[in-house]
Amino acid sequence: MVRWSVLVAGVLAVMGLAFVAGAAVPEKTPKPPAEPVKADTGKLVIGQKTGYFNMAKVMRANKRAKASLERLNAKKDRLSANIMGLRAMYEQLQAAMTKPNTPPARKTELEGELRTVARQIEDLDRVIAKILNDRASHMIAELHDEMYATASAVARDNNLTALLAYPDAVTREERDDPHIKEMRLKPPALQPFYLDASVEFSDEIIRRLNDKFDADNE
Repeated sequence: MVRWSVLVAGVLAVMGLAFVAGAAVPEKTPKPPAEPVKADTGKLVIGQKTGYFNMAKVMRANKRAKASLERLNAKKDRLSANIMGLRAMYEQLQAAMTKPNTPPARKTELEGELRTVARQIEDLDRVIAKILNDRASHMIAELHDEMYATASAVARDNNLTALLAYPDAVTREERDDPHIKEMRLKPPALQPFYLDASVEFSDEIIRRLNDKFDADNE
């Protein structure tokens, strides 16, 4: 299976909402530090500000992610046209072999042709899967690196100690979906149930990503 469809059916759907069905539970509870964590200067770190953004929301609105997915799907459609032709040929051979008036010798020939076409379909399917997986991996790496750079810039501009990504519902329909409510009760490493609007930067990240996309495509 092409990983991109998982990331997208799972986005990178890219366009969808990604949840982890369960969270790993540590075998032992870590002991608290003996003393407060200190910065390199030796002073106690206080007043740290943390930001958050909804990865599902950002990826769904990210123009580059959408464009990448559309290009990948278009490539998949072009490559799949060859398999569709072979499958049509396979069906024609099957129909010819099942005709009641087909001579035994011809049926034997058709069986051999069916096996050949079946192998061609399997071989081509593997080739297409590799091409799409390789392309998907490249696209995912590009999207990740741009997301990392953009999030880092947002954090620096807003004097944040951390900018944390979390997966959550985007639309009201998703928030009311009982399946998503169930998954929210099995959160991944980070799943805040309340966020102050002053530390939510999804819209700013979307704006910057899409401004950069528009500038790159002018």
